[in-house]
Amino acid sequence: MKKLLLPFFIFCTLAATAQYNNSWIDYSKTYYKFKVGKSGLYRISQSALNSIGLGGTPAEQFQLWRNGEQVRLFTSVPGGPMGAADFIEFNGRMNDGVPDKPLYRVTDGQLSDSFSLHTDTSAYFLTVNPSTSANLRYTNTANNVSSNVLPPEPYFMRRMEQAFRQQYNRGFANIVGEYVFSSSYDIGEGWTSNNIGPCCALSLYFQGMNVYTAGPANSVSLYVAAFGNALFTRNLQVTFYNTKVLDTAMNYFSVAKKQVDNLPLSYFPSSDHVIVNVNGNSTNPNDRITVGTVAITYPAVFNFNNEKSFYFELKPSAVGNFLQIDNFNTGGVQPVLYSMNDGKRYLGDINTPGKVKFALPPSADPARKFMLVSQEVTSINTVNSFTQKSFINYSVAANQGDYLIISNPVLYNDGNGNNYVDQYRAYRASAAGGSYNAKVISIDELTDQFAFGIKKHPAAIRDFIRSAVAQFTLKPKYVLIIGRGVSSIEYKANESSADIEKLDLVQTFGWPASDILLACEPGQMVPLVPIARL
Repeated sequence: MKKLLLPFFIFCTLAATAQYNNSWIDYSKTYYKFKVGKSGLYRISQSALNSIGLGGTPAEQFQLWRNGEQVRLFTSVPGGPMGAADFIEFNGRMNDGVPDKPLYRVTDGQLSDSFSLHTDTSAYFLTVNPSTSANLRYTNTANNVSSNVLPPEPYFMRRMEQAFRQQYNRGFANIVGEYVFSSSYDIGEGWTSNNIGPCCALSLYFQGMNVYTAGPANSVSLYVAAFGNALFTRNLQVTFYNTKVLDTAMNYFSVAKKQVDNLPLSYFPSSDHVIVNVNGNSTNPNDRITVGTVAITYPAVFNFNNEKSFYFELKPSAVGNFLQIDNFNTGGVQPVLYSMNDGKRYLGDINTPGKVKFALPPSADPARKFMLVSQEVTSINTVNSFTQKSFINYSVAANQGDYLIISNPVLYNDGNGNNYVDQYRAYRASAAGGSYNAKVISIDELTDQFAFGIKKHPAAIRDFIRSAVAQFTLKPKYVLIIGRGVSSIEYKANESSADIEKLDLVQTFGWPASDILLACEPGQMVPLVPIARL
């Protein structure tokens, strides 16, 4: 009996403590959704806030969320009402593949999280939180270059990465006369390079490196994430020019994520560039591999390649750092340095032509993260369009049901005032239909609440069903999807079509498409509740 009770207790404990994608939401608050399609410096003006009724809100009360995590803000006034020239500022990021990782059958199966499988557009949610101590902020901090006594830092450890989006790779396959793929997001599935045959290596040209040639001798690191894309034996091989730096087994359909450290700086014959070659050494000419990411970490001088935004990291320092940055495109305006670890915001000293200077305090943080951004007018992105959002709290019994109908609001009116989706709900609630507590659930609501607003993301439905099964007082007995759906691959391939939204009213899971997996726990194949689609 004890043997039976222990697994049951563990299961119940895990179910009770599981985190779902809606855990960031405060249902007593109103949110204002907006979209970010490219990374950069963003500002929300007081006039834009005024257009949604928040123009008089004290600056210290604003709070911003992306993908379930709070975003650190800078407000041009630290507190109180904002004037006509005031603004909210933040470092906006396009969507990436981080929210896709839980979709994978094997957690480590994702080759790269640089690009989203579904959309480049992130959804941000602005709200007002009077409990100001919980609101993350950047604060203006003095940049005392004039009193600096430290010498300029000669170098930093720079990471240059190339992530690929040349093809959507199907990943692991079973060969039964032909390649047969699982609907699960399997190992090696996602955005990768094109296929690479044994004859012809993938040759990458990293340039604008600005190598610090006097740096530590064995300070270079290589990272590569690759996938064997055919049922042959092989080794994954990587060379710098003609020097082999990696030679490791990657047989059949398998993932290799390899980090090689302590490579000599002498492997860089040029301070500007390096050529990296990636290949598989199978003796079968039909073999194929793909690459998700290749990255090099090395000592670099503070030359920022005329960029208008630049991310870098510094090691801990007991005395602080004096940075003298060359070749950053300021546009003649003092750039902003965000110290992401401690929330400090510095204005760059540009009194010396061609240079940006910062005097930074001591820090024990092992990896201090910084983002330098231009304040030139053309570099600032503005947010002007918002969608007001009040989330439905599905932990409230009145919003729960045991027959859940997930559909798209465009189907709630056939053009003549008929809502056939709700009529079917009414039928299922009647004695003839089973006397269920039937509820219609909008896919738009689920996308914002359980998929962070990421368009067409399968987590919208899967995470909702998981939470409903675990948390509803009245447990779901059936889930019915009403509305056509297509796989994410087909959606991306036809995204420019005017009809694609009509063909993908309610998203499905994976390729080939499977609604069953929308009702499964991650990595499992048996649905938590019966699910079907009309």
